[in-house]
Amino acid sequence: MRHRGAERRRVLILEQLFHSGHVSVSPLSELFNVSEMTIRRDLHQLARAGELELVHGGARIPEHQRDIVDFSARTLSNSTAKQSIAERAANLLAERSVIGIDAGTTAHSCAVALSEIYSGTIITNSIPVLSSLVDFPGVSVIGLGGDLLHRNKAMVGSRVTSALEQIRIETLLLGASAVTADGIYNHSSVELATKTALIAASAEVILVADSTKANASGAVRVCGWEKISSLVTEAPWPADLAQAISRKNITFVTP
Repeated sequence: MRHRGAERRRVLILEQLFHSGHVSVSPLSELFNVSEMTIRRDLHQLARAGELELVHGGARIPEHQRDIVDFSARTLSNSTAKQSIAERAANLLAERSVIGIDAGTTAHSCAVALSEIYSGTIITNSIPVLSSLVDFPGVSVIGLGGDLLHRNKAMVGSRVTSALEQIRIETLLLGASAVTADGIYNHSSVELATKTALIAASAEVILVADSTKANASGAVRVCGWEKISSLVTEAPWPADLAQAISRKNITFVTP
């Protein structure tokens, strides 16, 4: 297998890592038909980005990411909260506007909530969102193509970010792994460029995040609060965090 470009190879290395929990230099060298030195450089770069921990002969998942489960399991987790968030987010959107929907399970719930009441355009890099909209011909859908990140069922990489340079989104529904007083965080940097490009293409960004994301662990900063207009959630957040966010002129949308 020869894969063009170091960026795509590193995405695929991370896929291997999250599938097995550990990768070794020699098998990766054979898989991608590159030298072991090239693989070691890839692993060192991913380690510097916090994506993995180097061990003798290879790498393993960092400790702070070992509790990440796959998309299907996360979809079932806290599903009532996600449905509540989705219904509130849908009420904030104009029926015929251009909506961007981020990858992730909460954003996917928003797409499902929108599907029967919305008749505008949805732009997304999420495979589950695209799948959910197949049976709703009244919704115009633009899928962003790139390299498939299996664990989040999302398209990522330079082809996605290049496509977004030509796209205008009115409102983006953005997901997050963690939310703190200083911004929005993700577990991994592999989606960072795509999320940043989605935000840059959007006139307004609405964060959709349940209360378990409050002060949760997240290694990679996606953006600060200056990029966000509203936070849609399902329950009150810790008072100190809620006050800190509100002071940044963020509208809380809660029950």
